[in-house]
Formats: sequence, structure tokens, C-alpha cells
Amino acid sequence: MKVYRNLTQIKKKESLGRRFSLAGLAVLLLGFLASLVPTWYPPDQPIQPGLVGFLQLYWAWISFTALAVGFMLASIGSYYINRYARRRWPGSRFFERPDEVLERNMKGFDDRYSFFAMSLPANYVLTGPHGVTVFAVRSDKGRVIVEGDRWREPFSFWRIFTVFSREGVGNPSQDLEEQKQKIRQLLEQAPNGDGNNSLAATPVDGAAVFLNQAIVLELNNPTVPVLRGDEIKEHIRARAKEVKLSNATIRALNDFLVKHAVYQPAPEA
Repeated sequence: MKVYRNLTQIKKKESLGRRFSLAGLAVLLLGFLASLVPTWYPPDQPIQPGLVGFLQLYWAWISFTALAVGFMLASIGSYYINRYARRRWPGSRFFERPDEVLERNMKGFDDRYSFFAMSLPANYVLTGPHGVTVFAVRSDKGRVIVEGDRWREPFSFWRIFTVFSREGVGNPSQDLEEQKQKIRQLLEQAPNGDGNNSLAATPVDGAAVFLNQAIVLELNNPTVPVLRGDEIKEHIRARAKEVKLSNATIRALNDFLVKHAVYQPAPEA
């Protein structure tokens, strides 16, 4: 399997997440210091001139505002870090980003397959004899219930304590439709030698993938395939038996998407 990864974009978003997290901590620290003003300057003391007087008058507003803003910044930081930073995964000895976990779970595919990570209009794309598959990736642990195209996470006290560090399940069905449409629009631009479109009819499907082994999935007729990481290869191989693209079409598909991908070549061994 060939891998085309936009490492520059991944690192940029990881760095952005860390900056938001640090900014959130700094704002929370500011709010904590503001909450100490009544201790430093008891209310029965006269209002001091300048900045000290301003803090004496508005310390409560500053403290509560910093609390809200700090948690918001920390939440945004966690959003990016969960999606783009390396970490240890339950049941694994590796420190990996989500794109690296996906790649590891697809090892064994031959060179007819190409994996695009953050390098096409859709975040994670696999091409090969099966056509094109777009992945909506989720990394949280916990319990997820899927009924048709409805996705929900039952209430638990654990979620309260991790609300600012979790990715959230969202709606992978909607995400997949949006990303598949972007890939179809890209394929519609592919001409053949006569100037007619040759790849617009390429099958484009999608799957929601949960990478965390600690996830508990309860599925009731989901409208899209819902997979764990270790189920991806089986799903793709079954899909390839249904589609069976010709080798010429596979080469044209991969060549066209590589041409339109943004990626950095892998370092030589």
C-alpha cells in the first residue's frame, strides 16, 4: 500500500491544538489569580488607584470570564490534539496519531492500494480495486449507540469529567456524505484521452471507523458501515469482491488522485 500523507498540515494542526491548550491554561491561571484579589486587598480596604483598583472592583467578572474563556480554549486545543497528535492507545504499545493507527490496520494491502491522509478534500481516503473509501474517524472510548443514521452517547458521569478532552461522536453519517461528495466532485474533473470523463463512475463509499479498542458499539441497522480499526481490511476486501475495478482503472484512479494530492514524500530508508 502506498501512503500519501500531508505531514505539514498534520503538524500544523497539532501545533495549533497545543497553542490553544496552553492559552487556555494561561487564561485559567489569570482567572485564578483574579479570584485571590479579595485576599490580597480585603473589601474593607479603600479602593487603590490604577490597575489594582480596577481589579478590586471587577475581580469577580474577570475570574468568571477567564473560567469560561479558558475552558473554551482548552476544549478547542483538545479537539485538535485528539485528531492530530500522537498518544498511546488502549491495548497498544505504540504512540501513534490517528492516521498512523489507520495505516497500521491496513498493512498488508499491495501497491494497487493508496492511502491518502489529510492530502485530499476528504481527510482519510483509501483507493484500490474496491474504488474509493472515505473514512470518518473517531478516537474516543466509551459507549456509542447507532440507530439508522442517528448517533448518540448515553449519559455517564465519566463524560462530565472528560467533556473538554473528548472528541465526541458527532454524526459520522453526515460527515461521510459531505466528504464523499467532495471526492466525487474531484473525480468529475478527470478526463480520458478523448477529453471525456473516465473516473466519474468510480464507486465512492464510506465507513465510520472507531480506533479506540475501549469503544463499545451498539448497532441497530446503521446506514453506513461502522467498523473498529481491526475490521477495516476485512471490509475493504469484501468490497473489492463486489466492485472489481480493472487494473487500468485502478492505475488511472491512483495517478489522478496523487496528482491532486498535497503530500510530503516519505523519507528514504
